[in-house]
Amino acid sequence: MPNTLPSGPTKKGQGHLVAFRADRLGGRLISLLNTFRLAQSQNLPCLVHWRDADNLDDPCDIFAQDFVDQYFVDKPKFTKLREAAAPIASVISSPTPEIFAKNLQNNRNIIVDPAFDVLTLLFENADETQAHFVKIAQALPLNPLLAERLAQAKQLFTSDIRTTAYHIRRGDLTADRRAMNKAWPNKFVPDEFFEAHMRANICSTSRVILYSDNQEVLTRYKSMFPDLLTFNDIADSSGLNAPQGDALELLTMAMADQLIAPPSSAFSSTAKTIGGAAFHDVESQLDPQVRSDALDLLTHRLRDEPELFANEGEIGQYLVYAHTHLVAQDRRGEFAAIASDHIKGGLNIAFIHSLAARELYHDGQYQALCDLRDHIDRGFVAHSRSFAHLTFFHCLSLLMLNRKAEAIAQVSTAFWLEPTEGEINALVGIMESQGDLGRHNFWFSDPIVERVFANRFLLDFVKQYFHPLMENGSLNITKAVPNNRIKIWEWPYFAKSDVETQHRYKGHFRKLLKILHRHDWSGKNKPHFDSFIGLMALREGDMALAEKLILPAAKGHPDNALFHKRCADFYFTKRKWGQAIKAIDQAIALEPRTALFQAFKGLIQVHAKDRKGAATTHTTVLDTGLQIPGLFFLAGEALEAAKQPQAAAKMVAKGLHLAPMDWKRQVALATLERDLGDTDAATKRMQWTLQWADERPPVVKTLTDLLTDAGDPQEALKILAYVRDRYPKKEQFAKLHGKLAKKLDRDAKKAVRKKSGKNKQ
Repeated sequence: MPNTLPSGPTKKGQGHLVAFRADRLGGRLISLLNTFRLAQSQNLPCLVHWRDADNLDDPCDIFAQDFVDQYFVDKPKFTKLREAAAPIASVISSPTPEIFAKNLQNNRNIIVDPAFDVLTLLFENADETQAHFVKIAQALPLNPLLAERLAQAKQLFTSDIRTTAYHIRRGDLTADRRAMNKAWPNKFVPDEFFEAHMRANICSTSRVILYSDNQEVLTRYKSMFPDLLTFNDIADSSGLNAPQGDALELLTMAMADQLIAPPSSAFSSTAKTIGGAAFHDVESQLDPQVRSDALDLLTHRLRDEPELFANEGEIGQYLVYAHTHLVAQDRRGEFAAIASDHIKGGLNIAFIHSLAARELYHDGQYQALCDLRDHIDRGFVAHSRSFAHLTFFHCLSLLMLNRKAEAIAQVSTAFWLEPTEGEINALVGIMESQGDLGRHNFWFSDPIVERVFANRFLLDFVKQYFHPLMENGSLNITKAVPNNRIKIWEWPYFAKSDVETQHRYKGHFRKLLKILHRHDWSGKNKPHFDSFIGLMALREGDMALAEKLILPAAKGHPDNALFHKRCADFYFTKRKWGQAIKAIDQAIALEPRTALFQAFKGLIQVHAKDRKGAATTHTTVLDTGLQIPGLFFLAGEALEAAKQPQAAAKMVAKGLHLAPMDWKRQVALATLERDLGDTDAATKRMQWTLQWADERPPVVKTLTDLLTDAGDPQEALKILAYVRDRYPKKEQFAKLHGKLAKKLDRDAKKAVRKKSGKNKQ
């Protein structure tokens, strides 16, 4: 039994094996069972941290109370354990039991976190560990009610009839907004595949059970296969809460002799691992011709019978399969037409927007892609990466149509959203090399330093995306193209807020400094590299090295505007606003037409509390035609601080035209519109934003305040009730709902009293 294992050290200074997963039930169970299996086989102490998330806040829902009391630790204790811990991956190759046990010396802990399969050490026998794992799973101390229901269900599996379990995953993949806006081909498998497999394999001599998290799926398959059993036919889940119901479903699935499921479903994979059943990926089980016929049927349904699908999330996942199938058969235009029709009908699935744009471009339908943008922009693209790809392909189509000015606006948006995305980065480099982009209208850095950061994958992108543009002369590669991340390192203030944070978090600048220090820069290029290394030190927070390299480079080369800008960068970081303004003014004097120098000055003025000056500077910058969304947002903030709300609203609106999926700016613009008296525009804006940002309290509060002020408090209360129930851990929603409900109750009572007083008169 697992609860016979030590939970505390058996030797002085001995650490623990600690089970921890931050995801859902399947992954957590595998982590826990692997931990106890290793602990039991190696006689080591173990503990468990059960994260309070994903509706799994109380481990006693699943496990016996004494088991939880003995082995489970809370977050503060786990945090301390993790401070002196290493992942199991770092010790899994230990060649002997003694060496493996040594990894727990000196109070060192091992976090056992893999979510799939049975962990086997090098010196162990795989078959024996598998059998040991299953034995521990069967003896796991469960919540008494859950154990009782599982024992009842086991009676069905005691006969000699072979049991096959099918698992059809839907749930959040087609219903949750975040999940449905990503493609899940390894978790979502079309009904057509399961239908074909069942028709070929269901027979009267076997027991077949269908598991699904979607009632419509269960109903549909029961109508096609009347002898099919479902979970509700074999187990009693009445009185169980949601985690207990999931656990009972998982543990009964584990009793099957074979599982037919998607290739990467954690739920069915966990059932296979716990029970030791044979596991088959349903797609790989199909004959190639049967699979092709199923995909043709799927394509027909998408094109001619869209009413058969449960929701747009399901349509999105089906389109992934149609895309692969049709493109492989050189029917690219057919996919583009089907996807475009769904988008025109209102489909708001982020990856389908970018996928449709990709295939329209590759099919040579450049104007059709441009026309589709109008339909897409009426809805929303819920993920920044998908929106960046959409604008990338839109840019390529505009270049093919010789509409370069519009193309520049699109590539500016794409680069702002995803500056490190390979194809976007390469396009920027090519357009810069031929003069379409430069200091006058785009991000820039030191061209001498940029040569060190060549784009090594350029030819791959040419083959994939740029060949038609090179054939018609829109793009020409005449020299090496840099990796344009360097531009973001130069100007992080105007990038998306997460770009610099990500680089610093990943130690990006620290690694870069080590690489650059390996070289001995000399000659005329030395000051360029000194200044750049100083900038990287500044980004990393090494102020001493930054000062040592940045300031002398500018002093020794007073005619280099970029060196002076970096001096301004240095003083800006040190919050010495006056010196920063002086330095950036020197850069502007040398290059008055370089708009980003002016933009940086405006940013410094904002921090120096020169609101009027900042507003004037930013307005001047954007009059140059610079198309960087972040600059419009900064200009809007400066104009609002300078008490110019109308001009501020116009600037924020221009930025959102380029990058609409910024909920903070949408709230800011709605607030400006409300203050300017245009409550209808503000309300419509927030209603649109709520569709893709309903988890954000400022979005919800702004909209519900607007509705209440407009005389529709019941609609506001309805929205608050929805988000309160959808996000129970966000206390703000419950407080907002309670506050408005009390106000409406008081108003209703007041109205009754008032009416009663009139009647008495």
